[in-house]
Amino acid sequence: MTAIPTFEPTLYHVKRGEQGTALDIAGFSLWYGPAARALHDVALAVEAGLVTALIGPSGCGKSTLLRSLNRMNDLIDGLRTEGRIRFQDQDIYHPDTDVIALRKRMGMVFQKPNPFPMSIFENVVYPLRIDGVRDKGRLAETAERALSGAALWDEVKDRLEDSALGLSGGQQQRLCIARAIAAEPDVLLMDEPCSALDPIATARIEELIDGLRGRYTIVMVTHNMQQAARVSDNTAFMYLGRLIEYGDTETVFTNPKRPRTTDYITGRFG
Repeated sequence: MTAIPTFEPTLYHVKRGEQGTALDIAGFSLWYGPAARALHDVALAVEAGLVTALIGPSGCGKSTLLRSLNRMNDLIDGLRTEGRIRFQDQDIYHPDTDVIALRKRMGMVFQKPNPFPMSIFENVVYPLRIDGVRDKGRLAETAERALSGAALWDEVKDRLEDSALGLSGGQQQRLCIARAIAAEPDVLLMDEPCSALDPIATARIEELIDGLRGRYTIVMVTHNMQQAARVSDNTAFMYLGRLIEYGDTETVFTNPKRPRTTDYITGRFG
């Protein structure tokens, strides 16, 4: 792998959320095994209620960083981390952290829609079911709230008992977002949520992300720089496991300070 010099990333003009900082990442590094270092001293503050995009070429560490925020990487043998990630004034990598409780506060939406092989209704209320909720009124209220929040209620309200697998790809992805927000998380993590969708479905998801702004802190990985420019408030550019540049999206795209950022967003590599 090509090495790049060690230096402090350019951090500037970050849009500030009215609710303060949601996630404070400081000197965070991650290794897969004894020698494979995937992240190098990443430091950035994710603002609450805003949309933060992580961009960069394949293999740059953006999905690794995203999955570190809810400790999904813990499932990988040989994983080692240094530094800290603070969420709600707690270090999420502290030995006393309740990882299950942490993941409940951070909804996750994956690259490929992954509805469960059950009804639309049961997909949405699944997080409540596993918490032992059985009250029919609460389940019905949650389903309507979450599906409305995911801009899907009007399309499925008359067929909630139908299989979720019968929905279109775009509808399935919005269903997965509904399932993620049913548990009322604080943060939504989205890993390439539109990469498997057609342009029309992608536009619907982008509209949905815009509508969720303010209600949730959203961290989104995307290869699509036009998408990052359209939907995010702040953008972090990563390269070879390092944070190169982080700031408000307009500035990063129109007046980048690092040559590598310029090269990437102008298509010279990536």
